Amino acid sequence: MRTDALTPLTLCLLLAAGPSACAQQRDLAVAASETAIVQPAQQTPTYTSAEQVLSALESADEDLTTFTSGIAYTTIKDLGGALTRRTGQIAYDTNESADGAQQRRFAVHFTTLLRGDRYLEDDRALQTIAFDGRWLWEKLHSERQINKREIVRLGETIDPFELGDGPFPPLPIGQQKDDILRRYQVQLVPWDQSLTPDPELDPSYPDEKREIDMAESLLEFAEGSVQLRLIPRADDGRFAEIRLWYKPDETGRLLPRMSRTVDASSNDISIVQLMHPLTINGPAREDLLTIKADDDPENPWNITETRLPPPPASRQPAGTTRTTPRDRP
Repeated sequence: MRTDALTPLTLCLLLAAGPSACAQQRDLAVAASETAIVQPAQQTPTYTSAEQVLSALESADEDLTTFTSGIAYTTIKDLGGALTRRTGQIAYDTNESADGAQQRRFAVHFTTLLRGDRYLEDDRALQTIAFDGRWLWEKLHSERQINKREIVRLGETIDPFELGDGPFPPLPIGQQKDDILRRYQVQLVPWDQSLTPDPELDPSYPDEKREIDMAESLLEFAEGSVQLRLIPRADDGRFAEIRLWYKPDETGRLLPRMSRTVDASSNDISIVQLMHPLTINGPAREDLLTIKADDDPENPWNITETRLPPPPASRQPAGTTRTTPRDRP
């Protein structure tokens, strides 16, 4: 099965998740289609190189302080093809800390879970992943469990969406062109590369027909985007390949649309889709960004905290660090 052609509705059909699940997935797909940014062809910027796209992305991020969006996060195991898909909302915020450094926060609040042939939208599906600039929080609602991990030492900073190093699959926001080119071989490729159905598939066979439908659905989602393909220059990276799709808004500003990564060690695939509308520079979504435990003395939350070991005496925390957090959803 081709695992680079998965979308909400077709995943539901493929896994026979049931009429209620399919209806919700269909509604998500319709909403994404109806609210997707539509750019007239004559106004869409024309890019001839990856460097031009990276320069445009730097400009697009210059005044970006917040964004919120719907999100679909799909993982496919290379061994056995087991699939997990979550949907919910993502929020991002950046501001200056007391010492003037840029502090970036994000939170992802998942509300549905599709695992195998089981579709959940109750407490068992609720999961929150958040980064407050220092701590990575994981909140498992059904288990009344909060795991809090220190991934940045006090006085240091990281970019939570740094390609290949952040605590969540790549959603490159605020990335620097020179840094990306230093770490990756970057190609500007046709927007539909890796998405088109395999021409050898035979639609008269149900399984192959589903694969064709999946590919066509994902093509519809990414249509009008610009795609970059990134290959790490070093062999010790987290990903063997990163593909990124951006879609221009009505002004031509490139906004993140989708990413697809291949894990370097397991060959597992992760796909992140941002379901538009994507709200830029609105009020920070503190309701998503702030993790807290509700006060229920009869059913208290269990909170665990894991700290980083002290830094070597010869190195005092200061400024930006290349800390590479491996904790991720």
